Amino acid sequence: MNIDAYNKPADIRLLRQLNRDGLLNDKAFIAAQAVLHPASAWFSWASQMLLLLGSTLVLAGIIFFFAYNWAEMSSFLKFALIEAGIVGCVLAAYQRELQQLSGKILLLSASVLVGVLLAVYGQVYQTGADAFGLFLGWAALIFAWVMIGEFAALWLLWLVLLNTGAILYWQQVGEPAHSIPYELLCLAIAVLNGIALALREIGVRQDRTWLNNGWLRGILLLACLVPLSIPTIDLILALGRNDGMTFVATCAWAATVAGGYFCYRFTVPDMSALALIVMNACVILLTLIGNLLFDTMNFDDAGGFLLFALIILAVVSSAALFLRRTATAMVRIPKEAAG
Repeated sequence: MNIDAYNKPADIRLLRQLNRDGLLNDKAFIAAQAVLHPASAWFSWASQMLLLLGSTLVLAGIIFFFAYNWAEMSSFLKFALIEAGIVGCVLAAYQRELQQLSGKILLLSASVLVGVLLAVYGQVYQTGADAFGLFLGWAALIFAWVMIGEFAALWLLWLVLLNTGAILYWQQVGEPAHSIPYELLCLAIAVLNGIALALREIGVRQDRTWLNNGWLRGILLLACLVPLSIPTIDLILALGRNDGMTFVATCAWAATVAGGYFCYRFTVPDMSALALIVMNACVILLTLIGNLLFDTMNFDDAGGFLLFALIILAVVSSAALFLRRTATAMVRIPKEAAG
């Protein structure tokens, strides 16, 4: 047996793998788990979660404060309070240093307040600008903070602003003025989020620990799959134009699913990402089957619904069995390499 196969930083997955392979008995596994995650780690996690929750509530309180007292506040007071909050958050973040979580959250708070400032400016002066300009301008103003902050939540906020700005641009300008099809919007959003996902994976390989969050990978992966799933479902149901752009978007969805499966099955093994991909594929498959049953074959009675329910159970059960076997195979890879 080649012990070098287990020569990597200790984490809970490695401990479980050693326990399954018989190299670590149950008593030693419990002791090692206590060393890896001591009680102090849970207190640290709880304090961080409370800090995030408290910051969120404070920001929500500021927004509702302006909403409730809007009519009684002068324009000068509105701008003075928000700008003082932004400057105070930035100075406090500089004092606390951005390497600490408190400093990162303060910078995130300042970024949120920038959006509040833009919204108040638009309400006070009634500029008549389109809503997409607010979000794109917001993203542009906080771009430098996103670069220096090295905070996954701030980066995700910036991506949400870009996605929202793109959607609003299509609704307010692209579709009514230039007849841009929604499929092109879906492709653009998927490409944007796909680039973000690729940069996240590259950053993790370069040991940028602030990107090494499983939840960030899942959100970005869904942000790629969901926009491409919309025209794919449209093509199946034949509700839209179903022209060349719809077909291209469907091909892009298929390529994303295949590429994502290969990446997170072999290159960067991750069962959570595989589960999201398989779940998305199940939704598309069930949409196709349902359309064939109820539209093409006209099974619109109780028997048709019962049959479709059985098909749903079969598809979901097959997907769960497939994921279970895949997880077992992924665990066995180091053991087979060691043998």
